[in-house]
Amino acid sequence: MSTYKDLQILSNAAFYDKCNTRNYNRDNILRKNTDDCIYNAKMGNREIPLFKILLTNKCKNDCAYCINCSKHKNQKVELTPEELAHCYMKYYEDNTAEGLFLSSGIKKDADQTMHELIETAHILRNKYSYQGYIHLKVIPGATRDDIKHAMQLADRVSINIESATSEGLSDLATTKDYNKDIIKRISWISRLSNRHHELAPSGFTTQLIVGANDETDKQIIDQTHHLRKKYKITNNYFSSFIPVKDTPLENKKISDPMRTNRLYQIEYLFSQYHIKKDELIFNDDGFLNLKEDPKYNIAVNNMDKYPIDVNTASYNELIHIPGIGIKTARRIKALKRKNKKITSLKQLKDMGANINRCKTFVKIKGQYQSTLF
Repeated sequence: MSTYKDLQILSNAAFYDKCNTRNYNRDNILRKNTDDCIYNAKMGNREIPLFKILLTNKCKNDCAYCINCSKHKNQKVELTPEELAHCYMKYYEDNTAEGLFLSSGIKKDADQTMHELIETAHILRNKYSYQGYIHLKVIPGATRDDIKHAMQLADRVSINIESATSEGLSDLATTKDYNKDIIKRISWISRLSNRHHELAPSGFTTQLIVGANDETDKQIIDQTHHLRKKYKITNNYFSSFIPVKDTPLENKKISDPMRTNRLYQIEYLFSQYHIKKDELIFNDDGFLNLKEDPKYNIAVNNMDKYPIDVNTASYNELIHIPGIGIKTARRIKALKRKNKKITSLKQLKDMGANINRCKTFVKIKGQYQSTLF
């Protein structure tokens, strides 16, 4: 088998590993480049092509959703750290890739796997003098020393939590201990990051599979919010469950991508809009409304606060209004500092507001939207 064929298999096997922080297109969960191993990831204000791959798709774990699980009869291949480093440098030198996202199946145990991931990064940094972006996956059960070594070599590290609860993970895999193998490692990464800011300077992330078990949106949000707050996690990633043939969950229904979309929106509302967790609206079963965005649902369930005068509203009140984003809210406040006011919906629209979304929730010059047209 050619090395290129190996790369294709190992890149496809990394399907669930997310390298793109925000993707709201329900028809395109993973935006893949034309090359089989290259995925676009947003870094700051631009997208860069990442070489996303596994060292091996051989795995002793029995994760019920995963194409690489020990029970799946897919073709198993592996690369040595030297082979993978050499292949990546070809992509990098050809300007096809600008960064490496490296994970692996667990061929023997966590220690051996982490050593090979670290060795790959070490070869790139030292033999090839590569100074570009590296994202290394931390294997559940890895030692503290190996995690620190990985963070010394990588720009970013991540560890997959897969599930929001210990019980939920038990439904998916019998070979992982949620608290011991995963949460404990998150605490180590957090402490190392806090004490040594030079380690993994681009931060660390987690990832969760949405819809592979019966966990609710509320359970997922409660846990990811807790992890972000307690351990200062940079990003929580979500992957929509897609059934894979010949796995234990092959007959389970595919997870609606809009559900993942809503979870990402909640993450954004937490980080950018100062929305509090207790403001969120769930149905009686603990799920978000897939038909309306969460910010709108919060507003319509608090109509006693609306309509609100855009000229007297605080910044926090403005960004809570559906149809008014951060940039528009800042423009409104800047106008106020100049002792000027918004006098019409057209002026509000010109400042960037979505009038169809916000008109029910605002008043201008003391007038409600019904008298503003």
